[in-house]
Amino acid sequence: MPSYLIGLIFFVIFIVVVRVLMIKLSHAIHSALNSSSARMTADLLAAGMNAEQPPYSVPKLTPAFKPKIERDFPEISYEHMEAMARNGIISILNAVESKRPDNVENASNTLKNQLKIIIEDYSRRQEDIHYDNVDIHGVGIENYISNQSSASVLFQVSLQSLAYRTKNGAVVSGSNTKPTQNLFSVILTHDQKGSSYNKNYIEANCPNCGAPIEDIQSRKCSYCGSGLVPVVDKIWQIDSFKLLK
Repeated sequence: MPSYLIGLIFFVIFIVVVRVLMIKLSHAIHSALNSSSARMTADLLAAGMNAEQPPYSVPKLTPAFKPKIERDFPEISYEHMEAMARNGIISILNAVESKRPDNVENASNTLKNQLKIIIEDYSRRQEDIHYDNVDIHGVGIENYISNQSSASVLFQVSLQSLAYRTKNGAVVSGSNTKPTQNLFSVILTHDQKGSSYNKNYIEANCPNCGAPIEDIQSRKCSYCGSGLVPVVDKIWQIDSFKLLK
C-alpha cells in the first residue's frame, strides 16, 4: 500500500478519535456544570445563614401580571398558581429531607433530576438535611412569559424554618433552635402543545360525559361543551427551584 494512503488512513482515524473525544468531553462538561449547580444549591440549602435577619420581601408585581395570566388561562386563577408555588416549595423541601424526589406533585422531569442530584450529594456525604416548622411569609410573582408553544411563571417565596444538617445524629450546620430566613424562586411551566408531558394527560376524558379529549388545548369538550379545567390544570408543572438568599 502506498505510503500516502497509509498516512491518509491514520489521519482519518485521528480525526474520528478527536471528534469522539470532543463529544464525550462536551457531555462531561455539561453534566459537571449541572451537578455543580445542584451541589451548590445543596450547600446553600443548609448553610444556616440569615438566622437573625427579618423575613425577605417578595416582588409586588401581582397587579401587573395577574390580568395577563387570567386572560391567557381563564380556567386557572392566579390564586391557584400562587398556591402551587407556595405548596410546591414546601413539597420540594420535604422531598429533599425525605430523599424522595418523586414526592413532589406536578413535578417536571427537570425538577426531579435537580432533586436527585441534591439528594445524591447529601447521601455521599452521609448527611441528612432537615426543615422543621416551615412558615411561608410571602409569595410574589417576578415574571410571566407566554407564547404559542409554552408559558412560564416565575414566583419568589419567602419563608422561615429550622434548617440544619446532621451527620450521625449530630448537627453539623445550621440550627435546630434558631429560625433561618430564606428566599426561593419557583418556576411553573405549561406546555401549550402537551408534547413533553405524560401520555396519560393527553389521553384524558371529559369529566362530565366521559368523551375522549383529542386536543388538550381545547377549553371545552367538543361533545357536551363542559369546561376542561382538570385537563389544563394537570399540564401545569413545577419545573425548577432555586435558593436566592
